[in-house]
Order: sequence, then C-alpha cells, then structure tokens
Amino acid sequence: MPYLALDDERAAVVHQLFELNSRVHDRAVGLVGPMPLPPDLTMQQVRVLDHIAKDPGIAGHELGERLGVSAPTASGLIDRLVEKGLIIRVDDRDDRRVRRLHPTELGLDVIRQMDSMFGRALGVVIQLLSMEDLELLLRGSRAMLDALERAHAEQAEA
Repeated sequence: MPYLALDDERAAVVHQLFELNSRVHDRAVGLVGPMPLPPDLTMQQVRVLDHIAKDPGIAGHELGERLGVSAPTASGLIDRLVEKGLIIRVDDRDDRRVRRLHPTELGLDVIRQMDSMFGRALGVVIQLLSMEDLELLLRGSRAMLDALERAHAEQAEA
C-alpha cells in the first residue's frame, strides 16, 4: 500500500487516523447497526452490483470469472439486476459480441444506502456537535474528496 512508504511523522499520523477510524466504525455500528441489506436482493446480487459499481464497464464474462461462477449463473444474476433497474448492459463499441455492465443511478443509490453508516451515525449525533466541529468535518470531507478525485485521475491516466 502507498502509505507504507511514508516518512515517520506522516506514518504516525496515518496510523492514528486508521486507529480512530476503526473506533469510530465500531461505535457507529453499536449505535446504528450494521449495513442494511436491501430486502429484495440476495447477497450474491449485492456482490454483483458492488463489483459493477466498483468497475463500471466490466464485461459479463469477466464478472463471472471474478465471482467464480459459470457463465449461465453470471448471466442469470445480471438478468435479475437488469430487471430490477439496477444495472444496464451496453454493447461494446469494439466487439459487438461483448456487453458491458454499468450501474444505473438507482443501482448506485442502493450501494450508497447500504454504505451509509457514517451518514446514519451523523444523523444521530449531529445535535451533539458544535458548529466548529461540523465545519471541521466539512473541511476534512472536502480534503478527502479532493484527494480521492486526484487519485482517480491518476489511476485513469495509468
């Protein structure tokens, strides 16, 4: 991981950040419970949606390989998510035999709702935070988003 090559001072701060994040996570789970599973999706369908959200444009056969399932099984899982409006198939512009998978906005919303522990916990404690603390969280969130966007751009260039 890239953070392992940091100087001692930065590595110490990163270590503290990860320690605090683990404690925040544990407290948040204790307060608002674990990630909710949508009632109309199986765990396997959630895994498929998660893979597609993380790697938009993945081909169906590539998804099957990653999941370790047969092509018919992958196709069935994909069909059900298409029927639910969570993903779409798009013809590959270079190879018409290949269909690329992309999450729909509804599919991304499902992922966001499942991964919203921070938002759910913040909703519970928001009245306990001072305006100064809220502004500090806002500044930290903006810094994190900026760093994620730069990392995404660097990854896209590679």
